[in-house]
Amino acid sequence: MTEADIKRKFNEALKLEKEGKISQAAKVYSEILGMNPKFQKAYLNLGALYSRTGDSENAIKTYQKALELGKTTELYYNLGVELYRLGSLDAAVKALKSSLELNKKYLNSHLLLAYCYKQLDRPDKSELYLKNAIKLDPKNKTAYAALATIYFDTEKWEEALAAANTAIQINPNDPRMEILMTEIHVKLGNYKQSFETLKKVTTTAQGFVQFNDSIKEARQKPKPEEKVFFDNLEVLTRKKLDEFKDKLTLSKENPQDFEAPEAQDALDLSLMYLFHGDTERALKYLLYAQKNLQENPTSEAG
Repeated sequence: MTEADIKRKFNEALKLEKEGKISQAAKVYSEILGMNPKFQKAYLNLGALYSRTGDSENAIKTYQKALELGKTTELYYNLGVELYRLGSLDAAVKALKSSLELNKKYLNSHLLLAYCYKQLDRPDKSELYLKNAIKLDPKNKTAYAALATIYFDTEKWEEALAAANTAIQINPNDPRMEILMTEIHVKLGNYKQSFETLKKVTTTAQGFVQFNDSIKEARQKPKPEEKVFFDNLEVLTRKKLDEFKDKLTLSKENPQDFEAPEAQDALDLSLMYLFHGDTERALKYLLYAQKNLQENPTSEAG
């Protein structure tokens, strides 16, 4: 088959890919490689198709064959991705470092190396590669978000707060970062800021808003079984609230004899108020639980 015929088949495979006909495209790429085993681009595209279908083992074999024909940054990175997916972290690190030997400014390799080292419990190395990524792309929201998480896990609260703030400036209303911010504020003792941030998340995060709206709708027009649930919830909440207030009063009046409400007491009330559709009260009791756990780390809710 002539070079023109192979090029025609390659374009046919590309067209099939664009149409979402993955298995047919893979078959054509395999036919091309049967005719020309040194067509590296066909290996690269075939490996990418295996990756898209979750077949990491065949993707790895295909990328390795492509590397025999010539080393490229993209190939080493793609190989690193598949090894990471399979949990072969040391091999993934090796492949990603090989990609950086060819192009030290390849952003994606720095980012994935950071994730590999996080999994390997090497936060120092993870931080290093995230900072490299930020040097290459100062507005990379992924790098700042990951850096905030690394700092949080290593209890560097001020650094975590700064990184999370930057991540949110780059990507406003990111609920994951906003929730992390509430936890950081609790660790720093900034309970008011934690409450305000939580309140904002519950009024803007799509999933929570939809949940809250569905609860309100169910309370306004309850089905028979839902009415029973909400009636019982009302009784349970009133009882739990009375118990909570009694514990709180007794602990303040006689701290030697009575303990304050525990985190689990507050979490129970928070959940109850959540199903009442009373988000603000739910958040206040959640904040009490956070504060309790922060001040009494050996006391776990559960």
